[in-house]
Amino acid sequence: MKNKNIFNKKYFELTGCVHNHTKYSYDAHVKLSKIINAAKKNELDYITINDHHTMEARDDEAVKKENDIIIIVGAEINDPQKNNHFLIFNTDEIIQGKEAKEYVQHYAESEAISFIAHPFEKRASKQFRKYIWTDKNIDNFDGIEIWNYLSEWVGKLIPKLNGIFFVLFPSIFVRKPHREALDYWDELNAVGKRRSAVGSVDVHSERIEKFGFKFSFLTHKTIFRSIRTNVLIPEKLPINQQNILKALKNGNSYIVNYKVGNPYDFYAGIASSKNDSAVFGEELKFTENMYFYFRLPKIARVKLYRNGKKIASKHDEKGRFEISQKGNYRLEIYRFGYGWIFTNNIYVV
Repeated sequence: MKNKNIFNKKYFELTGCVHNHTKYSYDAHVKLSKIINAAKKNELDYITINDHHTMEARDDEAVKKENDIIIIVGAEINDPQKNNHFLIFNTDEIIQGKEAKEYVQHYAESEAISFIAHPFEKRASKQFRKYIWTDKNIDNFDGIEIWNYLSEWVGKLIPKLNGIFFVLFPSIFVRKPHREALDYWDELNAVGKRRSAVGSVDVHSERIEKFGFKFSFLTHKTIFRSIRTNVLIPEKLPINQQNILKALKNGNSYIVNYKVGNPYDFYAGIASSKNDSAVFGEELKFTENMYFYFRLPKIARVKLYRNGKKIASKHDEKGRFEISQKGNYRLEIYRFGYGWIFTNNIYVV
């Protein structure tokens, strides 16, 4: 956690990894204590646990006694066809055996906070099935997982052709979010639905067993160094689970791939000559002399999007873009062809 001053507004910035699995999931086998230790070694401020159809992790002793990092336990659910994966938080209910339309609506009518997971998966090999979001009209959720590390990694894996390289150098093949996910997110925001975006790791800690030997790869310790969702919380608010979830829901956050670079000096936001300003997830009124400012620790390609369309680009470590009309504005930032930082929208009204 660090303090950040943006346009004379003070925030706490927390870095964390969303969407992790433990031994309580049917396809994971790693203890929560190991995950927590891995999070500490990677200097995370929070993690979320989304085991499949269970919140049993809430009762784990490692969670109960942990004081150094914030552990948010939710769940991941799906429909009977194992599609439409859905991350849920701030609820005690786990719905099973229902179609997506039913459980999405149910959680929307409660106080739950929800995100669709890896909605537009792709697969290079028929050996691995896709788990997709089947109906784009089902959109009564809070946000979208626009970048999922494991999903992208598996999507390019062809075991007999490139398997050894994917195991030894996994992050080389995780380059950027699927454009289809970004487009869907932009479509929803363009019609005023204001959905936030998160990036996730979806780590299970995979194993290979050959000739009596067990080899683990894609471990939490390794993947925690990759895609994170950093949240901004006003300094006047306490640092707790509820305020982190609120920031994720409202889009007071940005997604960053730490394998590309640590965004230690990054800030961005829109400000006007009238001293009005806003950061990600916030709204401000359009005036003249309004600019989207950015500062980076390294030179990168910075692309400005308005209502889902790229309208400007700069290759620099700091600068600004003029805002000449109302709209939803966000940044996509790349280095060496890899996605680095993706901000949530700022709404100019």
